[in-house]
Amino acid sequence: MNIFKEMALSVYSFGSYKQFLQNKKGKVFAFGVVLTAIYFAITMLIPGTVSVLSSNGSLRSMLNSIPDFELEDGTLWVEDVIEIDQGDSYVYIDTDPDWVFYDADEMAPYLSDYASAILMDCEKIIVKNNGQMQELYFSDLDLDFDREDLMEFVPWLYVGYAIGMIFVYVWMTALFFFGVLFVALLGMIAASAMKCRLTFGQLYLLGVYSRTLPLIIKALLSFLPVHIPYFPFNFAISLFILIMVIRKINEEQPPMGYNNQQPPMGYNSQQPPMGYNGPQNPQDPETYGEWRQN
Repeated sequence: MNIFKEMALSVYSFGSYKQFLQNKKGKVFAFGVVLTAIYFAITMLIPGTVSVLSSNGSLRSMLNSIPDFELEDGTLWVEDVIEIDQGDSYVYIDTDPDWVFYDADEMAPYLSDYASAILMDCEKIIVKNNGQMQELYFSDLDLDFDREDLMEFVPWLYVGYAIGMIFVYVWMTALFFFGVLFVALLGMIAASAMKCRLTFGQLYLLGVYSRTLPLIIKALLSFLPVHIPYFPFNFAISLFILIMVIRKINEEQPPMGYNNQQPPMGYNSQQPPMGYNGPQNPQDPETYGEWRQN
């Protein structure tokens, strides 16, 4: 059975979970990796890539919004005066050589209402972050840089984006299998209460498949314009699926402690009862029939 068919069955067919117990560890791991990859692609990779690479994407919009500038011989020139006030953050850039900011300590009282701020004039940059004021003079950088040089780094930004997406996917996959561990622990409690003979390893395997439906719902909710607190239901759905699977398995196997393959202790159908002193060959049809009648 291929992985995608198992994904479909794991959503609606609780009876199929017993077949999943026959899968090898490698196939179960591959199922989790593919399931996480689909969820990652739907919720992050595709929307993020469209946003970054499209003509109106966030990265391209940011690059297009950067004004023409030049840093040469320790002096900054920017084409326009830039002022951005967002309530708790403030940005002001003015490189007119006839007008400069005071030093950082002297500018602190003017920025007391902002949690973060960036001030730039022709000779220095002042940054406020977490209450700390810092300044840097361009002459200390010993760097010549302009907008064309910045645009040459754009391909490396895309490479950085790709590397970042890979890191996020690996981290998301690790969190997936760690979350299954939590589901398996809850399933172990449920199996014990329902007197079902399943090991922790088997419950962990079933837990991997039980994560399909919660991730599908979570992916669909990510497209809604409003946030819905889904976390309490995320693992509850997996636990519900495990309980239904355990109940299904219990219906198909005898109760814990019962073994219909072995006769009662001390019973031997080929031997007469203790104390019997009759024919010694029960396979003799003439004598054995008399013994069975007695």
